[in-house]
Amino acid sequence: MQNKRLLQDIGLNAYETAVYLSLLKYGVSEANILCRDAEIPYGKIYTILEALARKGFVEIQASRPKKFRMVDPAIALDSFFEKRKIESEREMVILKNYIEETKQALKSIPTQKLKDEVFWTTAITESEIEKIVLSIYGEVKKSVRAIPFPIILPNVSNLLPEILKAIDRGVKIKLLITPYHMTIIPVFIRQGEKALDKLKKAIEIRIAKNIASSFLVIDDSVVVLFQLHPTDKDRILSIVKIWDKGLAKSLGEEYDSLWSRGGQLDLEKFTNERELYKLGNG
Repeated sequence: MQNKRLLQDIGLNAYETAVYLSLLKYGVSEANILCRDAEIPYGKIYTILEALARKGFVEIQASRPKKFRMVDPAIALDSFFEKRKIESEREMVILKNYIEETKQALKSIPTQKLKDEVFWTTAITESEIEKIVLSIYGEVKKSVRAIPFPIILPNVSNLLPEILKAIDRGVKIKLLITPYHMTIIPVFIRQGEKALDKLKKAIEIRIAKNIASSFLVIDDSVVVLFQLHPTDKDRILSIVKIWDKGLAKSLGEEYDSLWSRGGQLDLEKFTNERELYKLGNG
């Protein structure tokens, strides 16, 4: 029973699974014997055996009557994996081309926007929160002004691929942190030279004390707010993403005020984690 499930899990259908397992018992057999043993309709047995041969599980002797030999499972499964890998890679290339073509085509569709449009969405589960945070850097076009929430910082490495893609699109990032946030810097400086060079050029960091807020302002039109769990101070209850230019302008002004009081932090000075430790504990 387990063997059937395993073979079906890798992509064989029920009939193919039954026939291959029968052939494993016989080693070499004719179709009529396999048909009876696997309890397969006779009208389907040759089609199934030919499918198994294409997938690398069966070899066919072109005699009268035809005979069929099982391919050793270790060899057959490795070969099957390599074929599926090549097919998947080819499919991904084709899909990527279709995706790019579709993106270009959909750009030409005009979207009517309300003058004072306000829209919001929220995330409350861990997977939803991760998704919405990733979407921030996937959608940003020009700028991010951020006072990060401390609990998110250990997961910043998961964000870096999207952050680097945003930087490649020309996005500029301002990061206002407190001494408590300093654990974010080692994540940056441990990146490869190419990635670190991008981060240095695109991310401006300032450090300030006594910042009670945590929020993001995206492209001067979107605001992201964090809500701490009322009974667990180490967990975020929810994230709210709000499309509201008025609110974005208001919080942007608040951000700029806090930013002006912060001290410049240069990533070039923190290539040594010992220096970073001294600053965070000085």
